[in-house]
Amino acid sequence: MNINLERLSQAKVTSALMIINVIVFVLMSLSGGSESIENLIRFGANSKILVGEGDWWRLFTASFIHIGFFHIMFNMYFLYNIGPIFERLYGSVGFLIIYLVCGIFGNLVSYAFGDVYTVSAGASTSLYGLLGIAIGMMVVYRDDAILHSFGASFVSIVVINVIYSFLMPGVGVLGHLGGFVGGFILANALPVVGRDLSIPRQVVAGLATLALAFILIRIGNKSLLGV
Repeated sequence: MNINLERLSQAKVTSALMIINVIVFVLMSLSGGSESIENLIRFGANSKILVGEGDWWRLFTASFIHIGFFHIMFNMYFLYNIGPIFERLYGSVGFLIIYLVCGIFGNLVSYAFGDVYTVSAGASTSLYGLLGIAIGMMVVYRDDAILHSFGASFVSIVVINVIYSFLMPGVGVLGHLGGFVGGFILANALPVVGRDLSIPRQVVAGLATLALAFILIRIGNKSLLGV
């Protein structure tokens, strides 16, 4: 894989996210391994039981933790390729919001519907959010030929990744789905740089995000009753 440093220098948030992910992975590898359940929990992986007991911060930190070398290699390669594109489209702040919110959303869906004893982690929740926002752009900007075509160009990528998620053992399908839905909603809330979205659309999308997050929390909490 050839790394274009000039490209990364122009995408500061993407670069920072990649560096943080790699640093966390190295620290985990040097202090017990990235595939040790105990170490994953210690570093902040998503654990349904622990989140239910009050470790809500895990919904955030889990997106920066990876299970094994190939896991982080695949995700960082994906982030390297598409992160700068979306950072240019939404600006550094907008891109960071999308990345973090989609990561949390993916982990929330895992909390709501996942197995009680499952431990999950990975940036793929956020990355699927970028796929979701691309498809969302295709809908939101359907009268804008350039942005509509850009969104449509991701359809095949989404299909391939969905098939991969269901066929590969150990892949967190729920987290991927949650991140994707989060991204699709955010496409209605955050405008592309140089484009406008109506205030009512943004308000409705923002409220929908909060409402869905609340519902997911309630479902997750209820599923833990009696455990």
